[in-house]
Order: sequence, then C-alpha cells, then structure tokens
Amino acid sequence: MALFINPFLVLKLNFMLRYLSGMLLFSWKLPKREHYGLRVLSCSALCFLLAFLLPILTENFYYIVFLFLVEALIAMCAIRFCCKAAWTETFYLAAAVFSAEHIASMLDNLISLLRPELLAYYITEKMNVPVALNWFVCLLLSYGLIYLLMFRHNRLTEAHTLDFHAMLMLLVVSLLINLYMNLVYSKLVTMDSVWMEVFKSLFNILCSVFLLLVQHSMLRQNQAEGRLQMLSMLFEQAREQYRISKENIEAINIKCHDLKHQLLAIRDKTDEREYARMMELVDSYGSQIETGSEVLDVVFQEKNFQCRKLGIQFTCIIDGQALEFMDTIDLYVLFGNLIDNCIEAVSALPETEVKNVQVSVRRERGFVIVTTENGYAGELQWTDGRLRTSKGDEQNHGFGLLSIEKIIHKYGGRYSIQTDNQIFTMNIVFPVSA
Repeated sequence: MALFINPFLVLKLNFMLRYLSGMLLFSWKLPKREHYGLRVLSCSALCFLLAFLLPILTENFYYIVFLFLVEALIAMCAIRFCCKAAWTETFYLAAAVFSAEHIASMLDNLISLLRPELLAYYITEKMNVPVALNWFVCLLLSYGLIYLLMFRHNRLTEAHTLDFHAMLMLLVVSLLINLYMNLVYSKLVTMDSVWMEVFKSLFNILCSVFLLLVQHSMLRQNQAEGRLQMLSMLFEQAREQYRISKENIEAINIKCHDLKHQLLAIRDKTDEREYARMMELVDSYGSQIETGSEVLDVVFQEKNFQCRKLGIQFTCIIDGQALEFMDTIDLYVLFGNLIDNCIEAVSALPETEVKNVQVSVRRERGFVIVTTENGYAGELQWTDGRLRTSKGDEQNHGFGLLSIEKIIHKYGGRYSIQTDNQIFTMNIVFPVSA
C-alpha cells in the first residue's frame, strides 16, 4: 500500500534527514560537548521543525536548491552546538556530506533505473516499502563506506590547522560541482535511453568520489606539512638544547675538578669514610663518558645524570666514530629521543623491579648497528604497523618517534622492534655507505 503525501514537504524533510545524519556520523570522532546526547536530540528536533516551516514559495529548481542550502547551514550550526568543532572542521564535514549525499542519491536513482518497479517517490509521488528500503540501503552504503575510509581514524581533528579560507573554498567548490551535476542531470540533459541515464548516474558518482579524494588528499597533505613544520621547530630547539647541554656539562666537569682539589685540601680534617663518600659522589658526576664522538659524549653524559636522579641503571657501549657520517644535530636528536623513550618506559615500572636502560653502537659486516633495550609495563599500542605514543594527546605528542624515523630514513637506515618478556628492543641498521 502506498502513502500519498506532498512531494515538496518530503523533499525538505528528506534532505534534512540525509544531511544531518551525514554530519552527525562524520563528526562522531570529534570532541563532544557536555550533554552530547541531549544536544543531539534537541538539535535534531529543531532542525526538522525549521525544515518543515521553510516556505515553498515556488517550485522553481533554483529556489529548491536555495532551501537545501539553508537546511545545510542549519545542520552545520547544529554540529557546532553538539561538538567542539571549529569552522574549518565544520566546512570539511559539510563538503564531504554534500558529496556523500549526492552519491547516495545517484545510487538510489541508478537502482531505480535498473529496477523500474522501484522508481523513486519524487517521480511517482508516492512512498512504499521497496522505495524506502532502496533509499535507506543506498544512504547507509554511501555514508558507511565514506566514514570508514575518511573519518574512522579521527584525523579530522587536525583539520583546524588548515587555512580558514582554504576550507571555505573547498566547501564552495564541492557545493558548486555537486549542484552543477544535479542541474545537468535534472534539467539540462534529457535522454530517452535508460542506459544513457545509467551512464549519467555513474558519471555523477565518479565526480563526487573524485571530490572526496581531492578533499582527503588536502587533509593528508596538511597533516604532512604540519608534521614537517613541527619537526623543523623541534630540530631548531634541539640545536639550542645541545649548545646549552654542552655548556652545562663542561661547567659541571670544571666544578667537579675544583671540588676534588678542595676535598684533597681538607682530607686530613675529614672522617675517612665521609671523605670517601664525598669523593665517590663527585666522581659519579664528574666522570666523563667517552664515546669517540663529542656529540654523543654530551648526550650520554646528560642522560646519565637523568638516570642517576631517577634510580635507573644506565649502560652504554658506544663506538662513536662509527657514526661520523651523521650530522651533529641528527645525532643529538636521534639518541636523545631514543634514550628518552627508554627512560619514560622504565620509569613506569613498579618500584620493586630493576630498572635498566642499555644502549650500544657497533660495526658489523659493513653496517652500523644501534641497539636500545629497556623494560616496559602494560601493553604496547600499534596503529597501521607503527608504535603509538603512550601519551593521551596524540595530536601534540609522538613527534619523538617521527623524528627518529625521519633521521633513520635520511641516512638510508632501517629499524625493527622486538618485544619479549616485557623487554623492548629497538635495532637500527645503517649501511656504512651512508
């Protein structure tokens, strides 16, 4: 049994349902505002009420398009009310929903062309179960696939780094192209052949898919540029940190040397045990780690101080001359991040466990092999074959791992990670030709 209803009222409510559901689905990974569920329910009710009240002053195609744009703007405002989304993120979502909604509409029409008994209700002006089921399946298929491919991994939260005007232009271009394709399909081209109509539907779908690919590549490129900018800034900070660390260690060594002479001067007036304890303490801070590389001497001396303070046993066997092919700052950043990661993991171990960090650099069969070994607690998290940062804010952390990978690849190296009995081992291999 078919239900006869006002087709233009159905168009308004149907578009609001398609657009709002797409915005809600694609924004699922965004940070949510307090009382998110209540906000969604109230906003949805208000959106449908406003869609219902929008007047149909004329049946002109362009006026109907204008109503759809108003509904889209209402849905965008609703998402900003429910989620902690900047306008750049909202524009990105809106552009994706326009393309996804167009794909769903063309799929619905394509199936209706191939199955005449399922002609869409806007042609027959009636709603029945097959028509509704066809529409729902197309919408679910289109939105579901696009969500899995573009929004499942929460990369949208990095879209705020895009330029506001670039995102607005993306939305406008996506809107214009989809509207133009609708106009061509609905008004400008009329063909009697069903297969030509099928061709037009497929062409519409391909155009929308191309728009989504361009949109996704913009975000990926933006993320890559953001990471490169952050890494460049971190390398500049490392350059300054290396200079400061070198000066501090030289100052500590001078002070320790002076203290030894002062202790020798008062040796006869000091208890032998107390004197031995003070000399041992001075030696522990004044003893230099000699690796054969001035840069590595600074790094390992600095990390040795840090490990002593945290009660971590630090062991290193280093052939510093084997790494002479590496730039000074690359060396400082690489080993600084490697040892920092080890210290961070070992610091999380229970107090009852022995805390060890071991680092070695050796030459073997035409390769330079760097190995770090440390214990760890809990389970390691992996994404796409890469180790995830243990810090909660993944957007602002994990750059140490990126720095390590960047330097390894810069010198043609490779790395592998092994975990056995809560022992984390990282092996980095550089060809001598590097």
